Amino acid sequence: MTNRDLESAYRRALDAVPSLRGALCPEPGATEFDGAALTDRAWLADRIADTGRRWDSTDRRVNATLWWYSASSTLLTIPVTLLLTAGVAPDPAPARSRCTLRPDGYLGTVRSDRALAEARDVGRGLRGALGSVIEVLAELGGAGERALWAIATDSLGNRALDAGTALGSPAAGSALAVRLGEAIGRPLPSPRFVDVDAVGRITADPFAAPADGARRFVWRSSCCLIYETVPTQSADDPAAGEHAKCVSCPRQVPELRTARLRALLG
Repeated sequence: MTNRDLESAYRRALDAVPSLRGALCPEPGATEFDGAALTDRAWLADRIADTGRRWDSTDRRVNATLWWYSASSTLLTIPVTLLLTAGVAPDPAPARSRCTLRPDGYLGTVRSDRALAEARDVGRGLRGALGSVIEVLAELGGAGERALWAIATDSLGNRALDAGTALGSPAAGSALAVRLGEAIGRPLPSPRFVDVDAVGRITADPFAAPADGARRFVWRSSCCLIYETVPTQSADDPAAGEHAKCVSCPRQVPELRTARLRALLG
């Protein structure tokens, strides 16, 4: 497949899923860099330090986790969307990519110079690309590699589900996430999904459509640790610590997580 074919696939994906623009088109003020920097110790150390300054956090583990929570989402957005819309994916190898860094310090866009058409090749490429960043981040930031792989799993599930939903089929997204997760293999955990309706939640069959009145969510296994960067204790609100966590955070009481997800149904 030629570069022209890959550019055509990018355009088709953007036409089908307009929200992809943020992952393909640099925003004003973004800085371009060679993707090889994604595995460079000094460059990643700067990302960890910069995240700490922005969040007023001195905990390297929290800072590395926060940066990876965003970066893993960016790294997986384009592959899953192109697979669903064009049947190909860009080679995720950092050395084959040109990237941008957003003004807020997070990874902005990632564009490869080669396409992969076989799922096993995409999975192998993602395992290597994600793993090479995770290994250095874990060493520099002190976050566990298992925790960082879990974040990648949830990013895979969310971005695939978003793309499938935008195309009118949440099941297409969740099914792709599971299949691609299998192609990536260990140490990536398998993405998990739940369907939530007005009554409660049930474990979702990722290959089947949600029931009428239900919405599919990723049943997350990872935590971004953002709640550790802000004061959460309040004498007036004993539950402030819980509500400082993301709606789908797995560190909540399960019943509270389900209730907060149900509230998104409207």
